[in-house]
Amino acid sequence: MNINVTPKRLIVIAASSITLSVLILAAGVFLGASIKNTPLSGRPMKLLADSATRGKNVSLATGLIDDRNEALFILDHLNGNLQCWVLNSRTNEVGGIYRTNVLEAMPGVKIGGELDFVMTTGFFDFNNRGNQRPANSIAYVAEGKSGIVVGFGFQFDKAAIQRGLIQEGVLEVVCQGPIRELQLREQ
Repeated sequence: MNINVTPKRLIVIAASSITLSVLILAAGVFLGASIKNTPLSGRPMKLLADSATRGKNVSLATGLIDDRNEALFILDHLNGNLQCWVLNSRTNEVGGIYRTNVLEAMPGVKIGGELDFVMTTGFFDFNNRGNQRPANSIAYVAEGKSGIVVGFGFQFDKAAIQRGLIQEGVLEVVCQGPIRELQLREQ
């Protein structure tokens, strides 16, 4: 195929590219100004992000327990111990530790062999506004071979966190059930 490119055509192509770039930039500025003038723009946006990751022997997940404080959930795959460290936004230190063993809530799952754990967190607003209240994060732990999933939560004293006091407690079962339908487990 023979393409005939002349200096005049190159100038037209360059001018077209510049014009298109200016139009896209103008559209972006217009859209940005439109978004800035929406009713939600009067208050800052707050990012509520949770994270979870899994290694061969440990899983980690984060979640907000209230509007200011975050928790780090740590699951040890070797022994089933689940810990929750409440991070205090006022002192920038661990302000609480809550513990349980997930194997106690998973009938038939035992230490030994290769356990197939995964963990994530979810947000749940219990609408309790007292000082002693449930955390807004639930840690969900599943074991793939047994097909069991369990949700764990805890109660904390918000006033104690604000005073910088360290709290300890137990992670309690919030929900549990099978992840597979019964017909699949029997096969």
